[in-house]
Amino acid sequence: MELLKKNIHTERIKAKALLQIPLEEDVNVSDTKPDVARIVCCSGRVKVDEIKMGMNKIWVKGRLEFQVMYQAEGAGADLSGMEGEIPFMEEIYLDKMEGQDRVICKAQLDDLRVQIINSRKLNVQAVISLEPKVEETVSEEICTELEGLETGGMEGGLEYRKKKLDYLETVVKKRDLLRIHEETKLPAGMPDMGTAIWKSMDIAQISFKATDEKLAVNGEMNVFVVYREDSSDKINWYEATVPFSGNVECQNSREGMLADVSYDIGHEEISIRDDSDGEPRIIGIEAALELEIKLYEREQEQVVADVYGVSCEVNAVTDSRSFRDLLADMNIEEKLARNIKLEDSESKVLQICHCNARAVIEDIVFEQNEARITGAVELKILYTTSAEGQAICSVHDSLPFEITRELEGVDGADIEQYTTDVQLTQQNVSIKDSAQLEWRGMLNIRLLIYDSKSEAILTDLKLSPIPPEVLEGLPGFAIYYVNNGDSLWQIGKKYYVSVERIKEINDLTDDVVKAGDRLLIVK
Repeated sequence: MELLKKNIHTERIKAKALLQIPLEEDVNVSDTKPDVARIVCCSGRVKVDEIKMGMNKIWVKGRLEFQVMYQAEGAGADLSGMEGEIPFMEEIYLDKMEGQDRVICKAQLDDLRVQIINSRKLNVQAVISLEPKVEETVSEEICTELEGLETGGMEGGLEYRKKKLDYLETVVKKRDLLRIHEETKLPAGMPDMGTAIWKSMDIAQISFKATDEKLAVNGEMNVFVVYREDSSDKINWYEATVPFSGNVECQNSREGMLADVSYDIGHEEISIRDDSDGEPRIIGIEAALELEIKLYEREQEQVVADVYGVSCEVNAVTDSRSFRDLLADMNIEEKLARNIKLEDSESKVLQICHCNARAVIEDIVFEQNEARITGAVELKILYTTSAEGQAICSVHDSLPFEITRELEGVDGADIEQYTTDVQLTQQNVSIKDSAQLEWRGMLNIRLLIYDSKSEAILTDLKLSPIPPEVLEGLPGFAIYYVNNGDSLWQIGKKYYVSVERIKEINDLTDDVVKAGDRLLIVK
């Protein structure tokens, strides 16, 4: 007799941590830049450059890249900009971490503030979060069949039943890069670009789809440039939504697989180039998306659950194994709106230039029948003003949100593993009056909820003759009255009789019995 086994591959979280750290540095304004009179806006992005691994700890090396747009001192109220970075190196304790493990570290900028020390020096303060995680792919063996029962003897006298096992098979797990090379051109009527003061690129929306041997990526990015006109030296700006797409090679990928992909923006560069007429009207965008790709296939397998002997004693050896399954794949949409009233001290609105909105999930609480998601949308709006000596101003606001959704067929109390992807779409900023704005947008959250479950899996069978004292205690035939909770399997196991034998003797067409039924048992 042989146990026919199948190898399956599943994911489990081995270790994870969360560390929030402050960064602060005084930055000198370059000698080529004018003096600072007023900070207009600032932005930043955290980049992880290197992760060194040790026993139970890692070292994360990276940097905070920031840029500042400011109003210059002196006549003309000119705008200028500067860039810089703050390096960091952090040691993070990870329980059960080993030197050969592969670590994924998600980095996020929680807060960024820039203050003026004097006209030639700025103070940059930030709070960043580092969330390292070790996920390992585990190969597990499951017993799907018993072979060789037809040989007779002890092995031929076995009765076994199966159970259904639902799980996610990990087909692809890899880290890869998607390089983006796109461009956009200034519309006719807009003046040529001279010097760029502010350049930003953000992913507006992105989607991932598994196809044959590839992962298809489609999305849109928002590009915003504040520049000095080439001819008149006036300040102007341009904003565009640029679509992009690409494919990443994924061996064994097939259409219909579940794609769980996270991304970070690695290298990014926005450049001003000449068009075919030699005029500086082309904005080139180059970026590298660092993708953490996991492709799963939902599988259902019948595994051997229990074995007993009809002509022998059976000791079924089992072991607890862990498997990952998908509980829910939810796409949540929520319309959000916010009225923003300017303070009396703030300059009045003439025209909207740009809106930078970022949604942050602060907490997800799973209860018995629902999921409650809380967070905030951080709003940063740039606008022009007619105030003397101020070309562009900014206003900041925060819109908290709480979203509740039902969990159909899912017990929220047992949920421990989930991933989220948050996007803001359909954004619009309108001017209600010179001191009041209205922001509207659609919050899209994809929530993948996983189930980490343990199952007793058959690993070996040990057969031996039925002890003589057991044989002597077995009746040649008996009348058995079915009790509540009894099954033909339990009755057959008790009397060393096969289920088919009981059904044949009692003219049963299926395995269903109920309390009070009378069964004839013949050994």
